[in-house]
Amino acid sequence: MLHSVRSLVVSILALWRGFSQKEIGARSGIPQKQVSYHLQKEELEEGVFRRLLQGVLGRPAQVAIVTACLESLDASERDGELTVEERDEVEMAVLDIDRLAREALTEAALRSRSLPPLNVYPEPAHLEPARWLAGEQWALLKGRSEEQQRTTVREDRRYQHWALAERLCEESVNQTSRDLERAAGLARLAREVAERVQGPEEWRSRVRGYAAAHEANVLRVEGELKEAEASFEQAKRLWVASADPNNILDPGRLLDLEASLCRDQRRFEEAVAFLDQAFAVGRRRGRILINKGFTLEVMGEYERAIKTLLQAEALIDQEREHRLYYMLRFNMAVTYTHVGRYGEAVDLVQQVRELVTERGDDNELIRVTWLDGRIAAGLDRPEEAQALLRQARQAFAAKEMWYDVALALLEEAVLLLDQGRTTEVKVLAQGLKDVFESKGVHREALAALRLFQEAAQLETATAELAQRVLRFLFRARYDQGLRLTPS
Repeated sequence: MLHSVRSLVVSILALWRGFSQKEIGARSGIPQKQVSYHLQKEELEEGVFRRLLQGVLGRPAQVAIVTACLESLDASERDGELTVEERDEVEMAVLDIDRLAREALTEAALRSRSLPPLNVYPEPAHLEPARWLAGEQWALLKGRSEEQQRTTVREDRRYQHWALAERLCEESVNQTSRDLERAAGLARLAREVAERVQGPEEWRSRVRGYAAAHEANVLRVEGELKEAEASFEQAKRLWVASADPNNILDPGRLLDLEASLCRDQRRFEEAVAFLDQAFAVGRRRGRILINKGFTLEVMGEYERAIKTLLQAEALIDQEREHRLYYMLRFNMAVTYTHVGRYGEAVDLVQQVRELVTERGDDNELIRVTWLDGRIAAGLDRPEEAQALLRQARQAFAAKEMWYDVALALLEEAVLLLDQGRTTEVKVLAQGLKDVFESKGVHREALAALRLFQEAAQLETATAELAQRVLRFLFRARYDQGLRLTPS
């Protein structure tokens, strides 16, 4: 490089602003001839550089911008492992990233001017900027350990507001199907925030009740139903003793969560009643209908479940609610298979696969493979079905998802028994040993599986028996008091 970076920075800024050397000299106090001399030097002293920057009105950010530009030019010419074309591609990508970052940071700066007060009950105009702030804060928190997160929300008052508690509750729900330990940590963090929210006591009680209900929800998913019920009663006491005249927090959320608890406690009619109440007052009506559809599926009321899920379809924003849209399509496809409508399930499963691939959830990808196998079996494509179900079963086993292993194994057994291959079923049933030794399958389901295994060992198992146990397992997964009826 013929000139120093410093002299190039000054020269570029001067050219950009249209300043002559005479004008630079006048502003910097350096004679015009010396300005020319300094700009030709290979090394420019710090003091002279600062004076010349004054002459071109160069701000620190502008110096950094020009310096970065020069560094990029240097990188594009530098010999190295990359070809010329690859270097160009890299530099163009860097420019694209810079543009996106500038847009995001500009928006953040503009939004920061209008951040609402966080120590009062929020007015309608406060909602959008407060939720935006919560999203930005969550982006900073999510890469930290749980202890670091809790330290931040305990010590930094900027994190002690309702919108962050609300966002953490939603993130906890999102994690319940992926990572229960993480879901529990997020619910605990939401409670930490809720305990420190400022404002009127009635409002603070509402936020604490909202967070407590999401802690109870994690306990429910963990199968700790008594503890979940006690925690939920505490949440309801806080909620009832509170005030939220503008319905800032979704008024249907606790009803929706309580319905899920009732379903797991086999109080099905109460669950449906709670969901109907939630639908009347709640904001996330699509999510409520998905929950209702799933509850009806657990009850074995498949046609009602399909009707409910079809209602939900119009209430889900596919672009913004990816998880809900996946749940809707997957649940609908599974329910179609229960009533033999495999052709309609085929139309949905491709959409489900695309959604799952985009989400990048390994467990969901395995379930899509299992669903593909179930549909192939229903469409009388046994070889394809067996290959898919075996692939899914092995993947479930690798992740120790033993209930799913049992379902996939029984699906395979039905196919083999239909072909009279009882010896292969006898070998296949030996794979239930790991299921029996696991803690993820409850007593009644284990009893049904032992009945099937014993018949398989005696080579007296039939496709009808396998189907009966399979249908039972589908419902017993979420209805642990259900008993397998005699044939």
